[in-house]
Amino acid sequence: MESVLIDFLNEYYKANLKKIHDVAGNQHLAGYSQYYKTNLFVKIFKQQEMFYAEQHVDQVYCPDIFIGTVIFGENYVVVLKDRQLKELEQKDLNEEQAYIYGRLLAEFHRNLTGKVSVPQTNESLSQQIKFKLDSLKDEKHQQKAKRVLKVIEKDLPAADQEFAKLKKVVLHGDFSIRNIMIYQGNYVLIDFERTHIGCQYEDFIKFFFYEVKDKKMRQSFIAGYQSLLEFDIPQKSCQQALLFYTALDIYSFHESHEQEKFGDMADQMLATVSDGVPVLEI
Repeated sequence: MESVLIDFLNEYYKANLKKIHDVAGNQHLAGYSQYYKTNLFVKIFKQQEMFYAEQHVDQVYCPDIFIGTVIFGENYVVVLKDRQLKELEQKDLNEEQAYIYGRLLAEFHRNLTGKVSVPQTNESLSQQIKFKLDSLKDEKHQQKAKRVLKVIEKDLPAADQEFAKLKKVVLHGDFSIRNIMIYQGNYVLIDFERTHIGCQYEDFIKFFFYEVKDKKMRQSFIAGYQSLLEFDIPQKSCQQALLFYTALDIYSFHESHEQEKFGDMADQMLATVSDGVPVLEI
């Protein structure tokens, strides 16, 4: 099916698309299109929900590069104009950069919310946790998570109450330095397949936990964010419940992808929750 799909796309776009790499289980193609007279970047999804999230965000966030979509059997394809993107290096992170990244995320939240159709749930936070925990297939993951759940279970009603009141936005879903690029001298975000509706803090968790541990840089990031959009730091019970949920989400991701790109981050998050230490130390 893979070669048949590539042949179809090459014929359809009069292109010479070739497989370049697989990222997070999604196949990527690149090549020149005679029809559009430009290089194409093609993302092939197996999950319909991720496909539509990517499509809808691309159409609003970067309409200048969006070309179209193709559904071919069980393959969901987003076709974009290829751009010359420059990657960032984590070692270059400083307070000034952190401020810029905060503004970049706030701009994304502000400009996309209410303008795109992405996954959304009306379930409480504790219900989302239960569903995610029940969906884990690895017994070791389940056992670790259930032990830590007992530590925070009594605080879940308070977490639910606060979560329901928190402002909801269109989240990037995987905000990270690896998903920030430089294009024509400007910082841009990429990869929107995990975009969904949630509270602002959810996009901070992995970024602060893994990449921005220095308090001053966290403060700079939040200052940059708040220069465009108001943000309230959740209380401890809600923070820990969201951190716990994020750990479950990472476990779920690793169970469905051969490359465990987050390493032992989920284990570290669960340890943090078990120790009663909020992740947002600012």
